[in-house]
Amino acid sequence: MRPLRLLLILMLIAAGLGTSAVFLSKAVQSLQIPRLIDTTAVGRPRKHRARAREHPQRAPAPRLVVARSTSDRLVPPIRPEQHGGGLLHLSGLKLVLLAALEIAGGVLLTGVLFAALVLRRVRGRSRRVYALYELHLSTHDEAKPQDLEDMVESIANVVHAFPADRVRNGQPFVAVELICGSGQEGMEWSINLRCEPSAVRALDAAISAAYPDVRLGRRHAEAPLPRPGALRVPGYVMRFRKERSFVYPLLAADERLASPPLEQIARAQVGLGEASVVRFQLTPTPSYFEELARRLYKRHENKLVRQERWGLPEGGLLSTLNRAEMGNAQQTQNRSLFWLEVVVAADSAQACKTVAAAVQSRRGENRLHRRWMIVRQNLYRRRFPQALGPLLPSFRCLVSAAEAAHLLALPSARMKGVPVRRLTLPRIPAPPEALHGDEEAAMAAPAPDVPRRSSNDVVGQAAPSR
Repeated sequence: MRPLRLLLILMLIAAGLGTSAVFLSKAVQSLQIPRLIDTTAVGRPRKHRARAREHPQRAPAPRLVVARSTSDRLVPPIRPEQHGGGLLHLSGLKLVLLAALEIAGGVLLTGVLFAALVLRRVRGRSRRVYALYELHLSTHDEAKPQDLEDMVESIANVVHAFPADRVRNGQPFVAVELICGSGQEGMEWSINLRCEPSAVRALDAAISAAYPDVRLGRRHAEAPLPRPGALRVPGYVMRFRKERSFVYPLLAADERLASPPLEQIARAQVGLGEASVVRFQLTPTPSYFEELARRLYKRHENKLVRQERWGLPEGGLLSTLNRAEMGNAQQTQNRSLFWLEVVVAADSAQACKTVAAAVQSRRGENRLHRRWMIVRQNLYRRRFPQALGPLLPSFRCLVSAAEAAHLLALPSARMKGVPVRRLTLPRIPAPPEALHGDEEAAMAAPAPDVPRRSSNDVVGQAAPSR
C-alpha cells in the first residue's frame, strides 16, 4: 500500500502544478495594452497624405468593400472595447483575485501534504520495531582512540537512512543502555544495545572492528538473539544535554589516558543497590548538518577575531583560554553528527541523582546539564520503555563522533567491584580446511548407510565449550 499512497501524492502534486501553469499562462495572455492609437492612420502612405494637403477640396473616393460571402456580411466587426470580456481576458481586480486564489490553493495543498508527511513520520516513529541485545564483554579487549572513532563512524553509516526514506519514514536510532538490576546471583550489571533487528549483524561487525572479542547478542557463532523481557515504566527520570553551545566539546585534550566514563557510571549503579538504567541514545543527523556545524564554528572564530580588533576588553584568539577551547573544538569538526539523548531512570529521585552525579562527572570545555521537566515528567516516564525521544531535538544535544566515542568506550578488565559477565574464550576464526572432532571420527570410520556431512552443515553452529 505504501507505493500506491506515494503514487497518489505525486499525482496530486503534478495535477496542482499543471493546473497552476495553465491558469498562469492564461492570465499572462490577458495582460494586453488597449488600442489607443489609430492603426489606419499610421498605416496610410505618405504620398496620399501629401496629396490631401495640396488639394483639400478633393476628397478621396470611398472604397467599396464587397463581401465575399453571406457569412462575412452577417458577422458584425469586432470592436477593440469588446476584447476585455471573458474568462481568458482578465484585467484589474479580477486578475489579482485569480492570482490570489491560485497562491492560496498552492499554499493549502503544500500545507496538506506537509501535515500528511508529519503524521506519517510520527506514526512510523511509534510503530518502528526495536530490540534490546546484550553486549558480551571480553576479558582482554582495549580499543585505541582512533579505532573508537572509526567504530562510531561505522555505526552512523549503518543506521543512517537514505534521504528519501528519511523524509517518508524518519530516521532510526541506536541506543546504549547500562542496566543494573537483580539477577540470579544478586545485582548484575550489563551493557545492552537497542537497535532494529535488521541491523544487528552489521552493528556487531562494526563493534568487532574495535573490540575483536566482544559479541553482540550471542556468545559464540550462533545467531544474535534479543534479550528476554522488557523495561517497565520507571518512577523517576532525568534528561541531560550540553550546557554550552555544541561548538564546545564534551571531551578535554588530556583525557586520552583516562579510564572510560562507563566505569564510574557502573560503579555508581552497583553501589546504589537499586535497579537503574542509563541510556545514551544516538540519532544520526542529515549530512548537511556537518556543513552547518562548520559554519557555526567559523562564525564563532570570527567573533573572537572581531573582539580582538575592535578594541573591546576581550583577548580574542590571543587569549590562552580561547585558543585552548577552539583547539579542542576543532577535534569535533569533519565528523558525523548525532542527536544525543541522555536519560537516567530509577525508582526514586534520590537514586537518579546518585547515578546522574557519575554521568556528569566527566567534563571538558562543555558538560552535561540537567533538563528540568516539571510538566513533562510523566510524559517521558511513559515514553522510556519504548525509547521515544523528543520530536524536535535541541541544538544543545548535537554531538560529534569523537564525543560519542569518548562517552561510549567500553570498560576494560581492570574495572573491579562490578558484577558483569565476560567471555573468556577469544574469537579465533578457524581456517576453512579445519574439521571438528565428529567430522574426523566420521571420516575415519564412515558408515555405508549414513551420508557424509558436508562443510555447509557445520556453518553457524556453536563450538563446544571446554
